[in-house]
Amino acid sequence: MAGITHSSGRPEQKSYAYSWYTAAVLMVAYTFSFLDRQILNLMVGPIKVDLHLTDTQFALLTGGAFGIFYTVMGLPIGWLADRYPRTRIIACGVALWSLATTCCAFARSFPMLMAARIGVGVGEATLSPSAYSLLSNSFDKSRLPRAMSVYSVGIYIGAGLALILGGSVVELVARSPEMHLPLIGTVRSWHAVFLVIGPPGLLVALWISTLREPARDIDHAAVETGRSFSLVRIGRFLATWPAMSVSLFLGSAMLAIMSYMDAWYPELFIRTFQWNAAQTGHVNGLASLSAGPIGMLSAGWLSSRMIARGRSDACLRLALYAAIGLSVFATAMPLMPDATTMAAMLWPIKFLGGFVPVLIPSAIQMIAPGNMRAQLSAVFGLTVGILAVTLGPVLPALIGDYILHDEKALNLSLALAAAIVGPVATLLLSVGLKQFRACLMAMQHEGSGPA
Repeated sequence: MAGITHSSGRPEQKSYAYSWYTAAVLMVAYTFSFLDRQILNLMVGPIKVDLHLTDTQFALLTGGAFGIFYTVMGLPIGWLADRYPRTRIIACGVALWSLATTCCAFARSFPMLMAARIGVGVGEATLSPSAYSLLSNSFDKSRLPRAMSVYSVGIYIGAGLALILGGSVVELVARSPEMHLPLIGTVRSWHAVFLVIGPPGLLVALWISTLREPARDIDHAAVETGRSFSLVRIGRFLATWPAMSVSLFLGSAMLAIMSYMDAWYPELFIRTFQWNAAQTGHVNGLASLSAGPIGMLSAGWLSSRMIARGRSDACLRLALYAAIGLSVFATAMPLMPDATTMAAMLWPIKFLGGFVPVLIPSAIQMIAPGNMRAQLSAVFGLTVGILAVTLGPVLPALIGDYILHDEKALNLSLALAAAIVGPVATLLLSVGLKQFRACLMAMQHEGSGPA
């Protein structure tokens, strides 16, 4: 693989040491990404009251406004990342979303807050397509899933910190709805949260700008025919492997819907068992901080081990197993009769939810031509953005507002949404296993796959 020396043991170890450092720095960026993205989920009550929002409007802030622009920007950013320095693209994106998060502190209406969340979505669209491409040039095929798991751990670290921090903030809001800050004046307490978590991201942007770019293992003839962004070229590749494409891009997105429904889990305990924000934030946050990373690291370890033993379809197969398990737990959890059992079921949900962000991006990098890695990662971002990021929070809210007509029936809304989505995800993930294996074999024969 380009950028990794194979002539002797010591240079290879040195190269991989810096690669692991790169993965760790990107994980820190991903942590800030999810911290900025998820912090709203524990502040449902005060934000709804102050801005006079419905559940559906609030879901648009966490899903729609963020997800649509996160999705729309993914493909052009993926094209840029296949041709220009990825570390610079990521650094600019981190700076943008950090500034947009800070701007949330000055939002005094629904449109103002939505505009700021759109900025967060545009900035975060730079991260994963560029990071996936960068990591694929830093690791060989057997190490790549483990590297992806290290990077993706940032999802649950950021989400967990957001829940724990958010729960404490909401309790503070209950005691002191307003705060007086130097130079800024009087603000609502939930506004102050964004002033705390937004600016530090600028330091992360500077850190990322210091990373070295690994060499790209690209077929230069392919690059000459693919310098311009082309949806036709992407579509041609997907149409060549239709069943595999359905599994990798639609099946994984449907599975991810159940993971993104956890935006409502903190509120679920509040409405069902009258927990306060600190209680639900700490329980949900601890589940994210513990079970989520363990699930991601387990997915990376298991898939790498299976690949090393000749199971080339390990990434997609494990995602299928996760879909079956997550369907059961995500449907049953909201219906539990007591808070203790419901809380205990958060752990398997977070554990299995950690499989998709590791396994599917790894699978995509294994079958992507060298000059399309970031673009196909952006297609994954496109489907996840349209279906999971947007519908995950919105679907239960729509069921509650327009079918059940009862915001207090959030438990039923979540169970119904999971019962619909889970079997569909399982079916879609299963149809592409055979073709995924065939594509991997074809890439190996052509010599254009990852080393």
